[in-house]
Amino acid sequence: MKDICKDCGKCCIETEMLLSSKDIARIKKNNPKHLKIANFVRKTEEGFNQLKNVKGYCVFFDRAAKMCTIYDERPQGCRFYPLIYDSDKKLCVLDHECPRPKLFYPNKKYHVKTCKKIVRFLEKQVLFTKL
Repeated sequence: MKDICKDCGKCCIETEMLLSSKDIARIKKNNPKHLKIANFVRKTEEGFNQLKNVKGYCVFFDRAAKMCTIYDERPQGCRFYPLIYDSDKKLCVLDHECPRPKLFYPNKKYHVKTCKKIVRFLEKQVLFTKL
């Protein structure tokens, strides 16, 4: 699936991607030593860690190339995308902003299986690991 998401970046515009402590550690470990957590993490009003945006785009999005600069180390939420958890509806939905969701989630079975992983991820790694 690595090559499916190229030349788009719609999901990287005004991202609200939550980050787990594992996401933060993985990004920090695999990038230049001068990269500080404050350079890519912002704290939400609720106390959650979230990817920063710069000029309307994820801090790691290369606008010229329309690609993620940390694709191999990207946050878990980016790996699940375009399947997202709608906390108001309490269910997983495909983000309508993604132009190719069927390439990532071709059938309901895969959708349901991944939704369970998203819920576990949110419960275990995000909701209970605020910095």
